[in-house]
Amino acid sequence: MDGRRSGARPGNVAELLWRGARTHPQRPCVTDLDAPGGPRTLTYAQLTGRVADLAGGLTAAGIAPGDRVALLLHNSTEFVETFLAVAAAGAVAVPLNVRLREPDFRHMLSDSGAALLVTESALLDRVPSGGDLRIALADRERPDRAGRPLAEPVDRAADDLLSLMYTSGTTGAPKAVMLTHRSWHTVADMAQEVLGFRGDDVVLHVAPLTHGAGFLLLPTLAAGGNNLLCRSYDAARTAALLHTARVTGIFLVPSMIRMLLDALPDGWAVPDGFRWLYYAGSPIQPDTLRAATTAFAGRLVQSFGQMEAPMFLTALAAADHARAVREPGWSGTRSAGRVLAGVELAIVDAAGAPVPAGVSGEVLARAPQTMAGYWGRPEATADTLVGGWLHTGDVGYLDAEGYLFVVDRLKDMIITGGANVYAREVEEVLLTLPGVRDAAVIGTPDRVWGEAVTAVLVAGDGGRDGEAVRAACRERLAGYRVPKHVHWVEELPRNAYGKVLKRELRRALHPQQ
Repeated sequence: MDGRRSGARPGNVAELLWRGARTHPQRPCVTDLDAPGGPRTLTYAQLTGRVADLAGGLTAAGIAPGDRVALLLHNSTEFVETFLAVAAAGAVAVPLNVRLREPDFRHMLSDSGAALLVTESALLDRVPSGGDLRIALADRERPDRAGRPLAEPVDRAADDLLSLMYTSGTTGAPKAVMLTHRSWHTVADMAQEVLGFRGDDVVLHVAPLTHGAGFLLLPTLAAGGNNLLCRSYDAARTAALLHTARVTGIFLVPSMIRMLLDALPDGWAVPDGFRWLYYAGSPIQPDTLRAATTAFAGRLVQSFGQMEAPMFLTALAAADHARAVREPGWSGTRSAGRVLAGVELAIVDAAGAPVPAGVSGEVLARAPQTMAGYWGRPEATADTLVGGWLHTGDVGYLDAEGYLFVVDRLKDMIITGGANVYAREVEEVLLTLPGVRDAAVIGTPDRVWGEAVTAVLVAGDGGRDGEAVRAACRERLAGYRVPKHVHWVEELPRNAYGKVLKRELRRALHPQQ
């Protein structure tokens, strides 16, 4: 572990921007492709000046170090400068996903105790009314006129809180993950190592900066690159931008990759200067991975992490994807890659004892970017952080070469007739079947088996034949893993991050659960 990860780096992450303004002030720093009036670029010197003004305004408005400031903003210059200004002022950023609704925002704003919400006019109708919350509209007037610009970011220790990042809440009310300046610095360092950031990088942000994509903002700044911002994702536009904007890197979740592949025009070829398509966030379907590996000439990188230890616990490098091109049957393409330097992983059984290679158990992690805990939830923190180890709630195994294979979420494990069935392994088979467009597997109460493996499917062309589905599964799965019940729905319920809400499926099929 190097000195930067051990705390030698200055505490406040906003210092990365100030450093860029000193060393390469005229380089492009942020280009807002959807700014009112047309694309707008700010240099490192210009963005630093605006962030200094805004941080001074926040301070003059009474925002003190440690106060929480919520951000409800689309990908935009306003998001970037507000996030960095909150950091520079020593406050705590609370990014809110614009795809959520008023009840979600009400919970998050109340739970975090936010002193100020910075949003935009188009989203004002989703903001909870009443209470003492102050609201500033970033697209009307920046709250910086009454203050003096900050000459330098406020001193912050590495372990001081920088952000509250709300989890997706697939199993209950979202919890706020406490990430420190050290956490964000560490992720930036790891991103530079895994993705090889350079000063001439042009990183395209089409996924929300409020979640995974936001962790690539700082490493781009640290390297001296340019952040291209799109307000929302359009697959066809993205395919064109990779060429016209001379993009060198992009972050996508697997569903976005599928949409991008479907939108590629005939004759499209990956640009020579494009270096990496980085994906994470959810399992990727095998056919999508194969097609993407071919379309992007193996220039893919995957990682495994979670908001409690963001982004980089393991990585499946570009060299691994290139190997997949050479060896189509290589099983490593189904893995999450190898453990990264500075990270420890352990696979343990239900009693907490380590298991041998090839045997599944819960994935535990110890890493410098691990959260400080859950905001206001000491019991949940104690259950998740035990003896210095993060209990990820994921089930997986390490193979003989050290590749991590994530099998499922621990809470999605089904116990049927005393045997463990991981929903994900059944879903992977279902998604390969003709007539199945989307799939989720849950356990439902069964008088004989305790739980019955139950498939909830969205039909593709020629679908809705449950017996044909079960027959196809019997050819590929052990008998106890074959769905005992098949239900067809028009679509699967998903949260704002695209994850299937299995609790809603269970409730719909068995309201008494």
